Amino acid sequence: MKLAYKIYLSPSNQSANKYASGSTNEMSQCDKIAVAAESALKRCGFSVKLGKSGDTMQNRCKESDAFNADIHMPIHTNAFDGKTTGGTLVMLYKSSTEHNKAGKCLLDAVGKISPGKDYTLRYRTDLYELNTPNAMSLYLEVEFHDTKTGSDWIRNNIENIGEAIAKGMCNYFGVNYIAKKASTDTAQTKPVTPPTTDKKTLYYVQVGAFSNKANATALIEKLKKSGFDAIIKTK
Repeated sequence: MKLAYKIYLSPSNQSANKYASGSTNEMSQCDKIAVAAESALKRCGFSVKLGKSGDTMQNRCKESDAFNADIHMPIHTNAFDGKTTGGTLVMLYKSSTEHNKAGKCLLDAVGKISPGKDYTLRYRTDLYELNTPNAMSLYLEVEFHDTKTGSDWIRNNIENIGEAIAKGMCNYFGVNYIAKKASTDTAQTKPVTPPTTDKKTLYYVQVGAFSNKANATALIEKLKKSGFDAIIKTK
């Protein structure tokens, strides 16, 4: 039994493809999806290599071959007419038992969560990242980014897409999917309330100053007779 299947992730370098919402682009979001997929795949026991952001397809394919990848996976988001939210598309170099099995596992997992109606598996021999790598290439188009519905969904579901990619690969290779553990750090810091006291606030009033102590004493006596608490203080 093979100890660890190898998957090379090649996120889109197409920064000029703008999203319909969020002031972002295809490269930025696919980089995030690839990072999420890398984390999920490694958790499930896969060996993963992630292509450098913005790198060329040529360099990616060379790295994939040097890595001796079992699967080469370009990750893209799609676009058409700005009106079509079209779901997930998986493209393959050829139709064979293994290609179809792997492609369907990926399509079923990602397509299950994407909002648009999914495509059937497609076959193309003209795409560089399908016809060049030594590994089986699964070219993933995750939903359409040129509609607000598709764009919003992609941006808000980065981690879910990454997990779906891992689930698809687990299904294909017969590996147990290991879900991400829920965070146990739920403690919240409560604001500290100053302790209250029963002490009354006292207000001190100065009513006069005398150079002759006898005059000061006479005033004190008058105040005390009137119910005031009075003392003599020297400075």
